[in-house]
Amino acid sequence: MTFFIRLIFCIFILLGWKTSFADVLDNQIHHFISEQLQDKKIDHIGIRYLAAQPDLNCRKPTLKLLSKNKLWGNLTLSAKCKNQTKYIQLYVDVVGSYIVANQAINADTKITEQHITEQSGQLDKLPATIILDKSQIINHIAIRHIDPQEPIKTSMLKRHWQVKAGQQVKVIINGDGYLVATKGKTLANGASGDYIHVKLNTGTIVEGIVSEQGITINQ
Repeated sequence: MTFFIRLIFCIFILLGWKTSFADVLDNQIHHFISEQLQDKKIDHIGIRYLAAQPDLNCRKPTLKLLSKNKLWGNLTLSAKCKNQTKYIQLYVDVVGSYIVANQAINADTKITEQHITEQSGQLDKLPATIILDKSQIINHIAIRHIDPQEPIKTSMLKRHWQVKAGQQVKVIINGDGYLVATKGKTLANGASGDYIHVKLNTGTIVEGIVSEQGITINQ
């Protein structure tokens, strides 16, 4: 009788240890996914396992996403413990902010902040090319007509080139206590804020930032 009591006691301890281990792994995975999304405006993260959690031989595995460009929906994590690597299948649902048009935007329109607004929704149910950050839209050109409240995707936009390759531009060189204006030829297309190379009239190739005034070089 004593033997059976001890056996049952050991089984309960083992089950409790496995439950505790699973809880620790749950917390680690949730923290890991949250870290991947920390630069986005997220209201909710939910995690569902698509298969049983693997048995791991350590309490703190090194976690890694197999797809760096996909942060929600169906995901696979690798969990590494020394020489052992197991894979965890997840579904991550995320509620967060994305960008929609707040008015009709005609094709070939240069988009400003007045054209767009943020909206919250289920990101894992939206197309992968949905845009979450206004800065990735402002000063871009609409390729086609965009309806009011329509989510804006990367495929709807093209960059607005402030300068184009081979264009003669004004080059402003800012130094310590001096400013020199000269001219040069751009070696690539550039939008406002881009760093591009310019060939000066002297033949020297320099790198500067595209601005409304031309190409600015800070020395």
